[in-house]
Amino acid sequence: MKNILVLLISIFFANYAYSQTTLKSLTKDCFISFSPDNRLEEFKFINEYGEWVECSTANMAALLRKDVIAYYGLEDKYDTPLKISAYKKTDDYQDMVERIGEEYYVMTQKKSYMLYSLAHNNPYDMAKHCFNFKINFDNIAKCSTPNYFSFGGGLALTFPSAYMTYKKVATDENSYGYWQFNILRTPIIPEETALKIEENLNNSSILFIFKIQKSNIENKPILGVSGYTMEVPFVLGKTIGVYIVNTATDEVYADISNILSQSTPNKKPTTQRRR
Repeated sequence: MKNILVLLISIFFANYAYSQTTLKSLTKDCFISFSPDNRLEEFKFINEYGEWVECSTANMAALLRKDVIAYYGLEDKYDTPLKISAYKKTDDYQDMVERIGEEYYVMTQKKSYMLYSLAHNNPYDMAKHCFNFKINFDNIAKCSTPNYFSFGGGLALTFPSAYMTYKKVATDENSYGYWQFNILRTPIIPEETALKIEENLNNSSILFIFKIQKSNIENKPILGVSGYTMEVPFVLGKTIGVYIVNTATDEVYADISNILSQSTPNKKPTTQRRR
């Protein structure tokens, strides 16, 4: 009886703790907020003075490469190999190296997050008891680094391939000839919770919490211009948490982070018949 009472108390406090989890509590210790409107060309982050500032993908990638000249916008001033070489011998350059090292450390040690809006996304799959959410990204922004999935604007995150599938669909609606997107399959979500998500889909988002790891530059063909390519910077991150949240009410509908450690999708338990 005593053991049962202890178990019930433990369950109560576990449920109480989860009920206190909010979008704000999940993101309060994060360093960088990626735009919630699916336009990730510009990042927002808090600087050393506690101010929100915007930073482009290319600028973020330059920081991850510790490229002083690119990160601080000095390309026009030091635009030749000789000028760059001379600048690197100055005390000012060494100060910049120390400063960028400090910013790099903070960026790669702290958590970051992104909110991907689910407005007008797919409904609940009654047969498989899950959602299959579409994550769109522009045609040039597909990251080719293995085990990373694109989220548009140069952001790519790790995700188990059992729950994230890349799709390419032909279309006649534009000159590019196809759409690219990823399908995120959630684990099993109870119908009661799924109904709350569906009824508030326009205010719902997938919250990805991750740690920024590194940057990568890929050469991508310029669409509509044969034979030409352009350098596209990517910011790569390791996903450490995934949630379905309501951005209007701050409510957390579901914690689906368990899929990050699963190699195959979970299935709804079946009732075995006795022989």
